[in-house]
Amino acid sequence: MTHAGRALVIILLALAAACSKPGGGGDEASLRALDAAYVAAWLQDDAAAQEKDVLALFDRNAVIMPGGGLQPETGISNLKKFWFPDGASPMVVTHFEHDVDDVDVSDEIGVLSGRYAMSFTYENQSIAQSGNYLIVARNSAGGWRIIRMIWNDKPMTEV
Repeated sequence: MTHAGRALVIILLALAAACSKPGGGGDEASLRALDAAYVAAWLQDDAAAQEKDVLALFDRNAVIMPGGGLQPETGISNLKKFWFPDGASPMVVTHFEHDVDDVDVSDEIGVLSGRYAMSFTYENQSIAQSGNYLIVARNSAGGWRIIRMIWNDKPMTEV
């Protein structure tokens, strides 16, 4: 192998290593996959699977800061009460999209920001909502988990 060929192999190995470590391009793809999994979890038809899969994406001590000026909710049990209260009718999400504007990864912390649009039915009302969102996630042995989420929205409208 020529000197130039060895140099190219060394450069490619260094790039591959960077992508597999926190902060590398591989983590950006994994963080985007977490965002896509969040959207997909809400779009499930089965209410029990929806609840299980949405909550599985969050760290057990996660904090959400809902739109509309609502108080923050901390911890999985409070997230469950907020989104999936016992005895409530299920929320059926008919449309949900995230348009990621930016992704930043530094070591084990990643941040996604963008715009969202969703439509859902809850207690016989069809509602459409859109706004901005920000997700902060931590990468650990179990993969990326959401530790903070905030969203703001325009006033909800009936459709």
